[in-house]
Amino acid sequence: MRKNIGVVVGLILLTSIGFTQGESSIKVKIKKSKGEMIYLQKAEQNKQILVDSAKVNWWGVAKLKTKVEESGFYQVSKAKKEGIPLVLHGKESVKINAGKELYNNYAITGSKDSELIHAYFGVKNNKDLPKDSLANYAKQFIEKNNTSLALFIALGDIKQADQKKYFGIAEKGIGKSHPNTVYHNVLKQYVKQLNQPRKAKQQPGGLAIGSVAPELNFESPEGDIITLESLRGKYVLIDFWASWCGPCRRENPNVVKAYNKYKDAGFDVYSVSLDKDKKRWIQAIKKDGLIWPSHVSDLKQWRSAAVQKYQFRGIPYTVLLDKEGKIIATRLRGKQLEAKLEELLGF
Repeated sequence: MRKNIGVVVGLILLTSIGFTQGESSIKVKIKKSKGEMIYLQKAEQNKQILVDSAKVNWWGVAKLKTKVEESGFYQVSKAKKEGIPLVLHGKESVKINAGKELYNNYAITGSKDSELIHAYFGVKNNKDLPKDSLANYAKQFIEKNNTSLALFIALGDIKQADQKKYFGIAEKGIGKSHPNTVYHNVLKQYVKQLNQPRKAKQQPGGLAIGSVAPELNFESPEGDIITLESLRGKYVLIDFWASWCGPCRRENPNVVKAYNKYKDAGFDVYSVSLDKDKKRWIQAIKKDGLIWPSHVSDLKQWRSAAVQKYQFRGIPYTVLLDKEGKIIATRLRGKQLEAKLEELLGF
């Protein structure tokens, strides 16, 4: 769940800004965890800052607290484990009842926004839930909770065709509850971008089919410069993604499948990450099994030069190139990508 906090297509910096002041307390009751340490961390600038810790006592209880000067995102976790996401405004008395692994099965009271997040993930983590149902639930969640910071977790599940409407709803709502904060300002910026007219006779993102793709040359996780041009002579999928992007992570298995099937036939992937945290970027590459060698990033999120060159508004975003580096298609995902590669490579 920790990876879903502030998913807002990568725009939110998670700088805690708000209005209420006061001390918030969190009482965590955990099954079979006597003696373990529990940590309360605050999300700031895409980092988790430790604000308190406590040992689980004989009765399976750990008590945490923090002075909240500005509303923000927090999480309760064990060491090196995914945690329970919270939104604190100050003066809350939060109670959590959890299983040994914390985030897998828990109940929470005392924080309305945190309760909303818990309810949203309860629906989202239902493996039998059709994708369209999740998108519809995200719309309903944003409409119903348009002034709550909890809505940020749902924005990443809004399909691109509906983003203008639902990011607009979020911007107006957060403008009422949290005006002139980073949360409101980042939504205003994104809504403004969504409302900019697109150029005629071009693919979404401003890229004309048949034109040579703009050159990219960023550092790999090891610090080596990998250029897009170095892959000439192959069919190349430029895959713009990020570790914090839920839809990207769900699409990664499809890209892995395509790579494994067609790599020996002259197909390659050039992955451009919009991450800011290098460690999380590397962890996501390993966890998702992204085994191709061309992984790059300038670690500037939406300020990346790649965004300016390719003019896309959301991720995942893909551009398929021919052997001469010319654009064949954009926005290919899943079965569409597989069908196109089958057409080009003949099996």
